[in-house]
Amino acid sequence: MKKILIFAACTALLASCGSKNQYVIEGKVEGSNAMVYLFDQQDNILDSAAVKEGAFRFKGTAEEPQMALLRDARDESATFVALLLLEPGTIQVNDDPENPMRKRVTGTPANDASTLYNDTAYQLITEFRDSSTTEERRAAIEKEYADLAHVAVEQNRNNIFGAMLLADQMSYELSGQELLDQIAQFSPEMQKTKILTDLKAHAETKLKTDVGQPFIDVVAADADGKEITLKSVVENPANKYVLLDFWASWCGPCMGEVPHLKQTYDEFHKKGFEIFGYSYDSDRDSWLRAIDNNQMNWIQVSSLNGFDNQSAKDYAIQGIPSNFLIDSEGKIVAKNLRGEDLYNKIAELLK
Repeated sequence: MKKILIFAACTALLASCGSKNQYVIEGKVEGSNAMVYLFDQQDNILDSAAVKEGAFRFKGTAEEPQMALLRDARDESATFVALLLLEPGTIQVNDDPENPMRKRVTGTPANDASTLYNDTAYQLITEFRDSSTTEERRAAIEKEYADLAHVAVEQNRNNIFGAMLLADQMSYELSGQELLDQIAQFSPEMQKTKILTDLKAHAETKLKTDVGQPFIDVVAADADGKEITLKSVVENPANKYVLLDFWASWCGPCMGEVPHLKQTYDEFHKKGFEIFGYSYDSDRDSWLRAIDNNQMNWIQVSSLNGFDNQSAKDYAIQGIPSNFLIDSEGKIVAKNLRGEDLYNKIAELLK
């Protein structure tokens, strides 16, 4: 009898552990194809279900909360795509009467938070574009929109939506230490998830490139195939400040920064300002054409291998444009100076 009771207790424990991460997805959509598929972030199929009179149902288990995509075809013939956050509970997928292009995903904390965030963002954008909206209100909307992710992260420290927002929307603008501080505010359970353990590893690398840290050398070839080191440029007595600038010809925001780079370079180069441009282009002709057409007459190098290079790893580059201002002693004194901020900073330092 004792063995039976022990076996029963263990079975109940295993059952409760197994059901802890179970999810159910119930959907009701109009005009769907005959099958719906659940994909992970690598576009692998996790599950599929038949659609009957617009309705479908999945049941599964996630080892930990994760993002997934639901669509009704394996290829471009899909009539809809919906982002789901897999977590314990019943997730509801329904048509959105106000926006036929999207589906409403609700029913669990992370999915409810995601839908609320998207609804709020959509409302702000719609109001901003309304011709009757005053300029004063538009300015307020811009601030509300900019603060939206920060507010949502604070409200979702115990679910994957908050972690996803931190990783995708906020991590670029935060220093390594600020990012570590943000991660530490999540629940212990969430800190164990892959999305936050990966983000923590990224933050620890990024910590090495925070303001005040010594620069990390970069080595790459110029247009003539000659290898140039960042170290040689920083240690050149003529250079008081060197801007390590990561860019690419295909990057719209990068090209939008070129007028500011040119203005600063033209005015302060003779006073000790240099730019070490590292392109994340893969096509040599596109790289050189952008330099020539835009008269980017400063040091230009590239491995012509996109983001697959040592500098992207060393400087924890998630996106471009990214830049690091280095003084003559080899210390990083500023980073991600955009627009007029670059000119103003150099003017202040070389006044």
